[in-house]
Amino acid sequence: MLADKLLSNGIEDPKQWENTFCTTTDHLARFMDIPVQSLKRKERFTQAKVQTRLLEIHALLRRVRPWYDSDQAAWAWYISEPLASFANLTPAEIIKLHKGAGVEAINDFITAKELGGFD
Repeated sequence: MLADKLLSNGIEDPKQWENTFCTTTDHLARFMDIPVQSLKRKERFTQAKVQTRLLEIHALLRRVRPWYDSDQAAWAWYISEPLASFANLTPAEIIKLHKGAGVEAINDFITAKELGGFD
């Protein structure tokens, strides 16, 4: 289950993300708009700002996971699915451009889809 796979002792652990999504720290950092060193060093990735971003993206992925056959497919949606209602930007690009407001906008998009809306 996605929720259990990304946590290590209650902390969002980038190594767990790497294993779950078969990717690298550099790749994660690029698509989360987090400096790569903030994901490589424990004293940095446990900081509130980094944990908040990881938690936000984790929550988005948990919400869309039922739409897909695997955790990796949910991740692929996040990094590569163009959303027509956002000028064909991907969720990762929206967050990179708009930070917290982007997370909120994607959450609103997911809610609309859950209620039967279209892209």
